[in-house]
Amino acid sequence: MSKVILTKEQAKAMEELKSEHLTGEVVKIHLNDRWSLGLESLNDLTVDEFAQAYYSEDGYEVEPEYKVGDHVINQEGRVVEILEDGRASFSLGFIDNGKMFKEETPKSCILRHATKEEVWWASHGREPWELKNNDILNDRRENRTVTIDKVIDKFPAEEMTVLFTNGEWEFYNNIVEDSDWRVACFADKRLDVKTNE
Repeated sequence: MSKVILTKEQAKAMEELKSEHLTGEVVKIHLNDRWSLGLESLNDLTVDEFAQAYYSEDGYEVEPEYKVGDHVINQEGRVVEILEDGRASFSLGFIDNGKMFKEETPKSCILRHATKEEVWWASHGREPWELKNNDILNDRRENRTVTIDKVIDKFPAEEMTVLFTNGEWEFYNNIVEDSDWRVACFADKRLDVKTNE
């Protein structure tokens, strides 16, 4: 069963109601009467939504608030920036193949806020830790810089391997999970190599 999505105002009212320790009467009140005295926002909930939010320990979550300038994830999984906030939709901006696009999207199509890592990688036209041939990585722990020769996809994913031009290699997961690895330069930003990617 999916959780009920409440506005901040509804969540505050729900917690206030729960603190009163009323159990049997609340659904009856919700069904037959209208909430008042600061609880009016609960009137927008169906009986089922109200009961689930009230009785289930983790039956609801608070609707996230988005504002202009926020980076969010849309239904396609793309990192986009909110450019304008309309009544029922957002104007979103995103970069694809070096070109800026703007699209109107219903607010319900926004999944969540993007993480700083997702925003950083998207600003470089990549998915998080999408490594390509000729990318240069810095391993701060070993104080070395290496160039990727090839990323070898294997199954299971734990065996995915990154080969370096110096003949060394590393498991992909070790690079992603170790905070000492950083991208020093993406292949498409290098002036010393020609890439087709």
